[in-house]
Amino acid sequence: MLSKLLNFPLQKMPKWWRRWHTISVIVILSTLLHAWAVWQLPQDADEPTYMRAGRMYAEKISRGDFQGVIDYSENHEHPPLVKIIYSLPYLLGFDSGDDQAAFYFNRSISAVFGVLQVLLLAMVDPLAGFFLAMHSYTIKYTSQVYLESLPLFTSLLTILAFRRAVDQGEGTIVSGRVPWLWISAIALGITAAGKYSYLMILFPLAFLALYRRVFSWRYLVFYGLVAVGVFWLFNPYLWNDPVNRLVNSIAFHIGYAQGFDVQRAAFPWYQPLLWIATALPWHPRVFFFLTLDEVIFWTGTIGAVTNLRKQPWLSVWFFSNLAILLVWPTKWPQYSLILAPALCMLGSGFLRWGYKWVKEKNDYWDYLEGMLPKPPKIFWWLVIGITLAVVVGKVGFEYERALNRRGWMRVVADRSPLISNKINDILLRSNGDVVLATDHGVAIWQPDPNTPWGSENRKYTVGNSGLVDNRVRTVFEDSRGRLWFGTDRGLSVLDYNRWQSFRATDMGLAGERIRAILEDSLGGIWVGTIEGLAFWNSETWLQYSPNNSGLLDPSVNTIAIQRTERGDRLWFGTRLGVTSYDLINGEWKSHHLSVLGMGGGGVSDLLVDAQNRVWMATLGRGLAKWENGDEWTVYRSNNSGLPTNFIRRIIEGNDGFLWIGLGYSTEPGGLIVSVDDEKNWHHFTASNSGFIGGEPTAMIMDGIGRLWIGTATSGLQIFDLSYSR
Repeated sequence: MLSKLLNFPLQKMPKWWRRWHTISVIVILSTLLHAWAVWQLPQDADEPTYMRAGRMYAEKISRGDFQGVIDYSENHEHPPLVKIIYSLPYLLGFDSGDDQAAFYFNRSISAVFGVLQVLLLAMVDPLAGFFLAMHSYTIKYTSQVYLESLPLFTSLLTILAFRRAVDQGEGTIVSGRVPWLWISAIALGITAAGKYSYLMILFPLAFLALYRRVFSWRYLVFYGLVAVGVFWLFNPYLWNDPVNRLVNSIAFHIGYAQGFDVQRAAFPWYQPLLWIATALPWHPRVFFFLTLDEVIFWTGTIGAVTNLRKQPWLSVWFFSNLAILLVWPTKWPQYSLILAPALCMLGSGFLRWGYKWVKEKNDYWDYLEGMLPKPPKIFWWLVIGITLAVVVGKVGFEYERALNRRGWMRVVADRSPLISNKINDILLRSNGDVVLATDHGVAIWQPDPNTPWGSENRKYTVGNSGLVDNRVRTVFEDSRGRLWFGTDRGLSVLDYNRWQSFRATDMGLAGERIRAILEDSLGGIWVGTIEGLAFWNSETWLQYSPNNSGLLDPSVNTIAIQRTERGDRLWFGTRLGVTSYDLINGEWKSHHLSVLGMGGGGVSDLLVDAQNRVWMATLGRGLAKWENGDEWTVYRSNNSGLPTNFIRRIIEGNDGFLWIGLGYSTEPGGLIVSVDDEKNWHHFTASNSGFIGGEPTAMIMDGIGRLWIGTATSGLQIFDLSYSR
C-alpha cells in the first residue's frame, strides 16, 4: 500500500521470492550480528566462572571420573548442562595455554543457540524473528559464555511446540504427524536443566493448557513426567541425593537475593522494566548499529493490550513473567531476556494489526493519496544508493576500528570483582598478585592469561580489615613482602595476616594524606604526604620538611630511587619541583620548576629508567629528563610527540618503551602515549585503539607483557602489548 502511494520502485516482492528467503535473510543477519558480538564484546564478569567449570568438567570426563562429574559442586546454584557443553573445546584439544581459542569457541556455541532462537521465531513470525535479531540484550547474552542461550532457545521451543499441539487439537500421537506435545515436554526438561529462571515459561504454558483444554489431565500428567524425566537425565548433579541438592540449589538463590552483590547493586524494584525498555547502554563500540529494543518494548506493550483476545497466552507470558521479575530482588539484566520473544511477537502482531487497519480505512476513504508525497523514482534510487554507501562505509569504518581495538580489555566495577571505577594506584607484587588501590578500598587479584582477576580475588575495606580509610591513594610492597597502603587518613601495613596502622601523630607530621611510599636499599621506608616527608627505620619515625632539609616543598607527590655505585639517591617530586637526596653523603639538591621553565602544576610522577636516567612528569608543563649531570631536557607538545603537557603517569615497559599516561588540564579524559628512543611517538586514543579515554591515574606492566591502566572514572584497562607494534 505505502510503496504504491509513495511511488517506491519495488512495490511488491518478485514472484520468485518465497517466505524461506525472508527467513534466510533474517537468520544471516542474526548470524553476522552474533559473530560480531562474539568477537567484540569485552569479557564479562561471569564468563571466567563458566569457562573454569567447563575446564573442570572436561578434566573429569577425560579421566573417566564420571562420579566427579556428578558430584562437581562449584556454581551448584545453576544446573550443569550448559557448563558441561562448555567443556567441549577442552575435550577437543582447543586449550592451547592462553585459553583464547576455547573462550571464543564457547562464545560461538552460545551464539549458535542464539541464532537458532531467531530462526525458530522467524519460522513462526518473520517480523518477530527480525525484531529478536535486532534486540541488543539478546545479542549480548547469547554471544557470551553465559547460561542464557540454550534455555532461552528451548523455552521458546517449549511454548511454540505446545501451542502448535493445542492448535492441532493433538490428543494422541497420530502416525505421520509431528508429536509437538512431546517435543514441548522434552524442551521444557532441557530448559529446566539449563537454568531454573527460564521455568517462568510455565505460566503461559499452564494458561494455554487450562484456557484451551485440548488435552486430558492424563496427557498433562504424562507431559509433566516426561519433562521431569528429561530434566533429571540432563542434570547429573541430581543423580546422587536429588532432593537435598535441588533444595540447596534453590535455597542459594533465595539467600543470594539478600546477599552483598545484590545489595551493592541497589537496583530499584522497577529495574527490569528499564532493562527491557531501553537498548544496551554499556558497549557503544560493539552496538554501533541500530537496535530495536525501544521499538520492540513499546509496540509489544501496546500489543499485549490490543492482542489480548486474539492471543491471550502472549499477554499472560509477558505480564506474568514481568511481575515475577519486578518482585524478585535479584535484578540482573540477563533475567529480562525471557520477556524478549513474547514482546517481539506482540509487537509484530500490533504492527500487522495497525497496517491492516490503516489499509482498510485507506481503501475505503483513499485519504492517504492526497496526504503523502509522490516523489519520482529517481529520488528513491538516490536514497537507496546513499543509504547503501553510508552503511557500507560505516561497517568498514567500524571493522577498521575493531582491528585497532584488538588486545584491549576494559574492566569495570559492575561487571567484575573490581571494587571501584576510580583507581589511584596499581602494584604488581613479587608473587604475581596485582593490587588495586581505589576510592572504595583495595582489590587483590591473581591474574592468569584467561582473566585479569583470576579464580580467586580478595577485597579489603575498613569494614573487613585493618585499613584506616577506604580511599587508598598508593600501595607499596617492601622487601619483606609487607603491603603498605597510603590513605587520606594515614598508613596501614599488612604483614601477612597482621595489620598495623600509623596516623599523623605516630609519624610526627601535621597531616596524614599520603601520596607516595618507597623503600631504600637499607630497608628504610619513605612516606611522602601532602604535609611533609616521613622516614621509618623499623623503630622510629623521622620527619623532613623545607625547614630541616633540602626539600623544595612539604607536599611530596611521588618518590623514585636511583641506584648508583656509591649508593642510593632518592628523588622527591613536589608541587614546586624535584629534590634529590644522596643517602651516602646526606647531600640535598633541588631543581625548581620555574628555573627549568616548567613552573606551575607540580611534579606528578618520577621514573628512573633502565639507563639510570631520571624522568619527571608534570601537571601542565610537560616531561623532563635528567642524565649525567645537572642538565634537563624538556619535552613539550610543541617540540615532541606529546599531545598535551598534562602528564599523570610514566613507566618503562618490558619492551624498553616509555609509556606515558596523559590527561587534559581543562576537561576530563586522557590518552596513552608510547615512545621509543625519544623518536617514535605513538598515541593510543579512543578513536584509534581500544583505550576508552579515561584519565590515566596508575600504570604497571605485568610479567606476560600486558599494560594495566587505572583511570580516574572509567575503571581498569588492560592492553596486550603484542598488538602494539
